[in-house]
Amino acid sequence: MRGNLRIAAAALAVAALALPLAACGSSEPGTNDGQVEIDFFHRWPNEPKNSYYADVVAEFEKKNPDIKVNVESVLNDAYKDKVKVVAGSANAPDVLFTWSGSFVNELVKSDALMDLGPWLEKDSAFRDSFYESQLTPFQIDGKQYGLPVGMQSKLFFYNKDVFEELGLTPPATWDEFIDVLDAIKESGRTPIEYGAQEQWTIAHYVGTLNQRVVDPAVFAADQDPAKGKFTDPGYVEALERFQDLTEYMNDDMTAVGHEIARNAWIAGDAPIMYMQSAEVGYFGEAKFDFGTFNFPAVDGGKGDPRELTGAPEGFAISKSTKHPDEAKRFLEFLLSKQNGIAYAEKAGELSAVKGAVEEADVPEISKELAQGIVDASAMTTWLDNAYDPQIVQAYLSETQLMLSGQQTPEGVMKAVQEAAKRVRDAS
Repeated sequence: MRGNLRIAAAALAVAALALPLAACGSSEPGTNDGQVEIDFFHRWPNEPKNSYYADVVAEFEKKNPDIKVNVESVLNDAYKDKVKVVAGSANAPDVLFTWSGSFVNELVKSDALMDLGPWLEKDSAFRDSFYESQLTPFQIDGKQYGLPVGMQSKLFFYNKDVFEELGLTPPATWDEFIDVLDAIKESGRTPIEYGAQEQWTIAHYVGTLNQRVVDPAVFAADQDPAKGKFTDPGYVEALERFQDLTEYMNDDMTAVGHEIARNAWIAGDAPIMYMQSAEVGYFGEAKFDFGTFNFPAVDGGKGDPRELTGAPEGFAISKSTKHPDEAKRFLEFLLSKQNGIAYAEKAGELSAVKGAVEEADVPEISKELAQGIVDASAMTTWLDNAYDPQIVQAYLSETQLMLSGQQTPEGVMKAVQEAAKRVRDAS
């Protein structure tokens, strides 16, 4: 999510793919005075999470002197590329980060992940320590392939000071939203800050609008690679409404990364921004009070407006690990309630462990966000985790062109439909 690290991440991805994990393949018993070595691969070489995970590993090794944990991390896009290469290989890390939804499904299809179900049946207390709604996104064909570390949701964050100054209240419907945006624009301000340089930000807007507009049965059916057609007119309407919102966004949105846009919002350049609950930890420099509101209900839309967009992310164990018991010990420690509390306090994230956020010393807004996820009628999976990668690529690249005036909503969906047909034919 860091726009100004995009070039560095791309270069890192090329270098990372050229080499296996540094320590993978070396985890044999008998090394380092009898220690077993396991490899841990995650996607946070940046702060504050890099230090958080380093501290967790150090504490685990202190309590488990018979295990050494070798850590490697690369940033988002580079991680996605590299983990798909190494996960099913002989050099697979023992414990690895995974997104839920289609990403974990891809790893399962490549026979890369261990079924954690038998372990969790024996250790039911550990399994029951998580919110059930955060476990299911890691289940494929009834089997549990991952465990959640953090809960995620997407909401509009707004500057309470500006809203109070203009006499505005958080909107619940689309018409109310447009009225709010018009009022802000008339005051001489840019209403919404947005960075569309990274395509995943597009997925969050479009995926939410799809859920709000399209019939739920159609919306669900199109997530099946063997059935998805994307011919419902609601998809075009969703893109048209996205276009409508761009009239209230910063003019340079396609040239700006998400982190730069977020910093502009923190600086007060615009009063509204669509962000993830996990980003609250970055708001320390904000000089204003802020609140949140869910994506408004769309007039005539068929989807449940009480849904929240978001999905948990977590960790899995390689099916080829030579040290399954040690990998499980590490994963159970990593995802303990104690570390869930620390995860909330030090990393600013919403732990998926029951009670962790409630007991953590965190701002009240974090506790409200966590409760909002637990109370949501359902979670709408990120668009880029909901569909086959070919469909995702067509969707996001063509919508990015639409944002720069080089494509139409109808043209976007034509490209998506063509990609869906290729996926169906291959299924």
